[in-house]
Amino acid sequence: MLINSLAALALGFALDMLLGDPEVVVYPQYFIKKLVTKLDKSFRNSYKNTPEAQRMAGLMMTVIVLLIVAAVALLLLFVGYKLNAALGIFLEGIMCWSALSVKSLKTAAGGVMRAARAGNLSSAQRKVKKVTFRDTDDMNIDAVIKSTVESVAENTTDWAVAPIFWSAIFGGLGGILYRTVNIIDNTVGYKTDTYINFGKFPAKLDDVLSFIPARIAALLMKMNVSYLHLDSKNASQVYKKDRRKSPSPNSAQTQSVCAGALGIQLGSDEYYGGQLVRKPVIGRNLKPCEPNDIFWANQLLLGTSFYAMLFTAIIRTALFFVI
Repeated sequence: MLINSLAALALGFALDMLLGDPEVVVYPQYFIKKLVTKLDKSFRNSYKNTPEAQRMAGLMMTVIVLLIVAAVALLLLFVGYKLNAALGIFLEGIMCWSALSVKSLKTAAGGVMRAARAGNLSSAQRKVKKVTFRDTDDMNIDAVIKSTVESVAENTTDWAVAPIFWSAIFGGLGGILYRTVNIIDNTVGYKTDTYINFGKFPAKLDDVLSFIPARIAALLMKMNVSYLHLDSKNASQVYKKDRRKSPSPNSAQTQSVCAGALGIQLGSDEYYGGQLVRKPVIGRNLKPCEPNDIFWANQLLLGTSFYAMLFTAIIRTALFFVI
């Protein structure tokens, strides 16, 4: 089983690097997003509009989605491995692929970078919506660049290191269930009037599941900063000072390393759905944001992802021999 799970993870990572996230019905991540979107409004409207009832509605929706995904995944794994080991590895690899979004994040951020370099603000505002849920219509080019770098840095944990970590520990089932929680959090985990109570449980669950991977991601990203010959000293200093400066316990872990490595400031107040969300500033304003910062954020994403593959494979193998 160890060899099968690691082979499936390697297959899933390779598929993600080659194909990214296809928008097709048979792709599991597409199905999960559609399921969450469909159940979101239904569950919110089925419960009273009180804080307690809405929190229960969010909890129940999360449990139902996870049960559906787990049931389908377990059935596919059982049938696949029962018929043929290679088929089982292939199906588990598809699950690992669905848990990752490294190439899609890199590609989307690269589109913003090219628009920013061309000075095309409207195009940059439109493209940045692929990597962030912030309101972008009133952003200037500096804000667009900063938001893109922030999203790449934060999602290095959510869309790369954490899925790799959980896939390495619990196989494709662990990876796809983690990403399901992350998708639910990205859909409803906002502190707006609509979701502040409904999204509380999935947001907290995502924080718990991302806690260890976020700190692993920060450590691996610091290693990558040195490899890329960026400002490793400032990255370490900013990480020590600002790693806890975020509304969640995890997002500033990688954002602080990235901000320090690039010598820029991230964070500050943002609008989501027309509502102001206050965020602390992360990093030192040693220079203004520029399009090339997105390029380097992407390099940190890729390098950290490859380090995570190696790191988690070693940990998983060690656990196999110890337990």
